[in-house]
Amino acid sequence: MRLNENRIDAICTAIVDRLAEDEMIDLTISEEDLADVLSVAFQKDLYIEEEIQRDAVEWIRLNRKHMQESTDEWEIELEKQRDLLAIRRGYVLP
Repeated sequence: MRLNENRIDAICTAIVDRLAEDEMIDLTISEEDLADVLSVAFQKDLYIEEEIQRDAVEWIRLNRKHMQESTDEWEIELEKQRDLLAIRRGYVLP
């Protein structure tokens, strides 16, 4: 499920609200500003994952033309390419 910007904002606000309510954090910035920082970080992270996914699919389509999408063979190669691209970019996939 892809999260849109509004949903990410709402999740980040809820996280910050809960942390502040339970006195688990001591803020030097406003709760709203912290939620904004978290939201930007989450959105950037999701963008990187989407970019890696697109690049992996493109690579397979160019270099493994014999593979049919959605087959086990395709999915295995997709995972492999995603992992390789993530390593090259210094990104850790979830």
